[in-house]
Amino acid sequence: MHLIYPILFILFINIFFQNCFFGPEKPEQTEVFTVEEEIPTEQLLQQLQSGPNFDKGQAAIQLGNRGVTKAIPILRKLLKDNDPGLRAGAAIALGDLKDKDSSATIANLLWSDTENPKDVYLDALTRMKDTSIVSRIYPLLNDDNATLRLQTVDALVQIGSNSVGTSILSMAQKNKDRDKDKTFAMALGKLKVKSAEQYLITLTKIQDESPTLAASYLALGRIKAKNANNVLVSALTLPYDKGKENASMALIEIGNPSVIPDVFLVLKTDNLESKMYATDVLCSIPSKEAAKLAFSLLVSNDTKNWGYAAKIVGRQKYKEAKNRLEELLLKPTTPERDNFAEALGWIGDPSSIPILRKVLLSGEKEGPYGSAWALGVMGAKEAVPDLLTALDKGDAKLMAYALEALGSIADPSSLPKLKILLSNRPKMAPQILSTVALIPSEEARFLLEEAIREKNADVYRPAMEEIAKRKDKKSIPVLIEFANGEDAEKRKLSYYALTAITGQKFRTAKEWNLWVKTNP
Repeated sequence: MHLIYPILFILFINIFFQNCFFGPEKPEQTEVFTVEEEIPTEQLLQQLQSGPNFDKGQAAIQLGNRGVTKAIPILRKLLKDNDPGLRAGAAIALGDLKDKDSSATIANLLWSDTENPKDVYLDALTRMKDTSIVSRIYPLLNDDNATLRLQTVDALVQIGSNSVGTSILSMAQKNKDRDKDKTFAMALGKLKVKSAEQYLITLTKIQDESPTLAASYLALGRIKAKNANNVLVSALTLPYDKGKENASMALIEIGNPSVIPDVFLVLKTDNLESKMYATDVLCSIPSKEAAKLAFSLLVSNDTKNWGYAAKIVGRQKYKEAKNRLEELLLKPTTPERDNFAEALGWIGDPSSIPILRKVLLSGEKEGPYGSAWALGVMGAKEAVPDLLTALDKGDAKLMAYALEALGSIADPSSLPKLKILLSNRPKMAPQILSTVALIPSEEARFLLEEAIREKNADVYRPAMEEIAKRKDKKSIPVLIEFANGEDAEKRKLSYYALTAITGQKFRTAKEWNLWVKTNP
């Protein structure tokens, strides 16, 4: 019982602080919940020093999260406490506080403390980001616990030291467990250990459609392997979908234009996934050759590949394809018309705007979505009235595209319509308010501030988030008002928004009021 409580508490506190305001909002979280006022820092320091173990555990985590360095001496002592939960909580807090003088002690606990799981101390050392202790961490890559191995990879990456790359490769070459090979491939790739190229290529020779095979492809890209082109291109045509995906990502990361002709041949196959991933590669590696090959498809009778070709010429910004793209976009019989509209957006020639506006409001099943996106990317202010009209078409997908485009264009003339839409469709508040927030005007700020006054959580939560993202200091007085208000949730959200705007990390209204007084 001693062990389980602190670890669960640690997880809860950290998830809460990370996701309470800025995290993704799930549908089941839309109901109102109560948020208590946070305990003042001085009180937490007292609890840490003389409170019962339960309160000490809470205080340790919160003080670490708040960055209160005064707590370090007491936390160091708690690393030697008989209560395993307090040792764990102190380690996490010291990690948050970047107390590198504690790194060696925590690393010792990682291997000696049998009452706490290793991942607690690994988490603490990850937060610490002390490169001097990576040699104590990397041996966990050979642990029998698969989850712990993956956490070790993440820890090594976050700490950011490549000094153990050779040691990891040596360990990997001795390994005989195919599942552990995946861990080593991930570690060597993410740490960009270039000397691991031949080892990784050898791993791909076992075509077992396993996570290890997929990880090996991805790792080859991360180390920018010079001799892996044939292996990766071949993988695009194999039956293993995750392998295809990772091979395409690797080819893009390596970025060698010499693969273009071979990758282009994959478009001639019948496998849709292979064609899709080949298209990603042809779009992403800058290449005039890729654009010309794709254009040759657009002027051919190979209609089933037109959509892929349109994507490629668009992403390669091949201006010579503009007229052909416009011609095909205007034909209702053209397959995958949205791809043609998006391609025109990528090319960015203003002369395409009238055609895109026409297709946007055509009411056809294909073409309007890509047209909305393209008009936004091109910053076509003349299309704002059309995009506002598209909001009334009753098509939820088109509405989402139109809102995104209006945000990209950021024209204040769209605000009155957006205000009405927010009133009529509060469930769409996240999309609407993110569009409003992108408009750099006082009217947009006022609309966001009005939204946080709403009683509907679907509206005031995303409004508070967008105010935080804008970082406009003119919103501070309104946020202070809510920091002193009676609504517990809005009070808490206002603290986080104030922190985002000011960089200060106060957790009570009293502290914020004092700060405002001294920083008029």
